[in-house]
Parts: sequence; C-alpha cells; structure tokens
Amino acid sequence: MIVKHFCNSFNLIKTGKSTIVCDPWVGEAAQTSWISYPVHKEGGKILNEINPNFIYISHLHCDHFDRITLSQCKNKNVKIIIKQFKIPILKKRIIDLGFKNIMECQPWKKYRLNDDISISIIPQMSSNNSGLEEQINYDLDTSIVIQSNKTKDVFYNGVDNPLTSKDYKFVKKFISKNFNKKIAVTVLQDGAAGEYPHYFLNIDRKKAKNKVIKASLVSLREKIKILKPEAYFSPAPGAIISGKFSQLNDLVAKPSLKNVKKILKNEPTIPLNISGGGIATKNKEKWTVKEPNYNFTQKEIIKKFSKKKYFYAEKANNVNIKILNEVFLKALNNYYERVAKYPIKTSWKVEFSIYKNLSLNTSKKIDFKNSKFVKDYYMKFNTSKKKSKKNFTLLRCHLDQSLFYALLAKKKEANWNHALSGTLILYDRIPDRFDPNLLFSLNFLTI
Repeated sequence: MIVKHFCNSFNLIKTGKSTIVCDPWVGEAAQTSWISYPVHKEGGKILNEINPNFIYISHLHCDHFDRITLSQCKNKNVKIIIKQFKIPILKKRIIDLGFKNIMECQPWKKYRLNDDISISIIPQMSSNNSGLEEQINYDLDTSIVIQSNKTKDVFYNGVDNPLTSKDYKFVKKFISKNFNKKIAVTVLQDGAAGEYPHYFLNIDRKKAKNKVIKASLVSLREKIKILKPEAYFSPAPGAIISGKFSQLNDLVAKPSLKNVKKILKNEPTIPLNISGGGIATKNKEKWTVKEPNYNFTQKEIIKKFSKKKYFYAEKANNVNIKILNEVFLKALNNYYERVAKYPIKTSWKVEFSIYKNLSLNTSKKIDFKNSKFVKDYYMKFNTSKKKSKKNFTLLRCHLDQSLFYALLAKKKEANWNHALSGTLILYDRIPDRFDPNLLFSLNFLTI
C-alpha cells in the first residue's frame, strides 16, 4: 500500500495496479478565503498525472468537492464514489461537470471495487465531535474505509466527519468485523477546521488557540487509542487564509508535527511525516517514508495571496440598501418558518453588523474607520421560553454588505455554511460557547 498526502483531505492510495484519490482540491476554495497549502497550484495537472481509477468525494464543502480541479480532469469516465445522500445535490453537481460514472454507496456497506480495492462509506453520526446536544442536524459529511484486497491493509480516512468517541468505537468495531482487526494507517482532523478561535474578536485568541490545540491533541490521542492504527499522519496545515484577513493565519489552531509526535509518544502508532506532499509505503509490515520537500515557506505563500479578492468583492458597493432591507425581511420570515419545525431547546439573538469593506487593524481587530459601517440587522429565537434562557447565546456577525446580500439572496451560489466556517465573517460571542443549533439554523436565512 502506498499513501500520498497533498493538502487538506487530498490523498492518494495505491494498491496493486489501482489508485483511488480522495477529495482532490488544489488552489482557491470557492466562496471562502482559503488557499490549499502547501500544494496550491496545478490541481488539474496533478490529477491527470495520477489518472486514478477511482475518485472519492466526501461531501459538498468546496475544499472537498472542488469544481475547478475536477473540471480539469480529462477522464470523465473515471468512477466517482460518493455516499447516497437523501438530497442528491452532490451527485447533480458532479454530473454537471461531465462525469458519467457515479457510484452512490449505502453507508456501512462493503463494496469490492475491483481485484485491488474494497471500500465502505462511514456517514455523519453527530453534528459535532464534542458530543453537544443538538436538535438541528443534516446529512453532510462522510469518511471512508479503503482496503487493499491483496494485503488486507486498511486505510481509514476520517476527513471532516465530526465523529464522537462513541462513534469511533462503533467505526472500529465495524472495520474489525468487515475488513481487518488492524488499521494500517489513518488520517484524522487534528486541529481547528473552521473559524474558531481566529475569527472571534471578544476572546483572547492566542490563549484560545493554545487551548484548542491542546484539546484537539488530547482528542486525537483518544481516537488513536480507539482505532489502534499502525501509523498516523496529520493533514495540517491543509490551507491558509488569503486576502484581507490573511493576517489571522498565525491565530489558527493547527498543531505541529512536533505536537503530534509528543502526544503520541507513548502510543504504538507511528506518526508519519507526509503532510503536504510526502509518501508512505508499507511493504512486508514495514513503513518507509519520503518526506515532503518545498522551496518556499508558509509565510511566503501567505504574502503572495494577501491581496486576493474574495468571490463577492466584484460588486462590493453596488447593493442597494432598500433592496437589502427587503431581502432580509423575506429571508427572516423564511428562517422562522423553517426553524420552527425543530424542537430546539436553546435560544439566541444574532446581530449582523454590516460594512462596506470590513477591514482589520494592526491589532487584528475591526478597523471601524476604514470598514465604513452601514447598518445592524437583528433576529432572535426562543428568547421568551424560560427553559432556554440558561442556554442563551448572543452572536454578533461582522461581514461585508455585498456578502450579506449574496448569502440572503443566494447570489453566486453563496451559502451560509461556507461563509460561516470559510473565514469570511468575524464574530463576537457571549458566552464563548458553541451552540450547534444556532450555527446550523443560519443556513435557513435565505429567500
């Protein structure tokens, strides 16, 4: 078995004469501020040079389903592997790119792809890996089990799937029963994959960064103890923040390889240094590693893309405030109709502070003078219910006027899910506590 990591969740697994590629994303992630790192260009060329037999797409997020890289794939007959989702949006978008051979898999079912590879799709089982209670959830993420039919070695690719420890125990039992009791190698998310803590203004972000890294490493060790893989590699850093918010990169809670090795030093699992272009090969129970080697630094790439414009910036000042008011009222009515269908136990108030050009100062806080504040919009939910008051959250979202309009009106395929975690919105949150109901409910705020 040969495993190569490029960036984020872009992995290659080769066994026998067959190759399967996972989530090929290189370059910009549409509707976010992300640039893949360290591999950040020529995604189509890389994919065509690999010429895989199979491509697995885990979910709809643009750093996993990358239209640009996939559209440049010359072999439109390659078999695309996805989960059979209740709402077939992912399948439709893949078809729109010209692919003709799509395999929709039922979760928890083993599929023999050919003489070399068998797979199984692991569905999303929880909305968050902290096991927080939620009443709003949706079918989005997946993971994949990949097995060599020749050697029986198993690769478990966790992707972004927010599984809890209880979920991982179930996954381990499933793999042991249906594939192999021993997992050869795994990759799991081991740091902040979204907007916290670097986009939150009313907290000590450096302190929060260290806290998140420490917690994520403890969680990683717990998952490793459950899965018991022979080897592990980290996908970090995976991406950088481009554009006007690029100065926040040093606040992103991503552990280093040194951090990972330290937390796993008493575990039998071998940390493999292949993140961002390295290759690990297993032959006769032994792993050999070719480490990644680049002639640039992360700081240089951040600087290179620091002037990048975000997808909504082309008509940044052309949104009529009267139209924005009308669209917000329509979106708000739709929001209340949809969210009322869920038995939500928490409550919140959300304030949207809108600017002409949201900018940061040297302290990495809002530069109010140059940002040019426009208006505040408000909404609240469940605040009159006594039971929910102790679980109340005040969330302030700071964002550009043109982005707000695009999200409300679904312009340029903009969606809240990408914007909320795609580092385009700055936040104040009181208390500093994650409420999955609040976050997921914002997806309903559209016309």
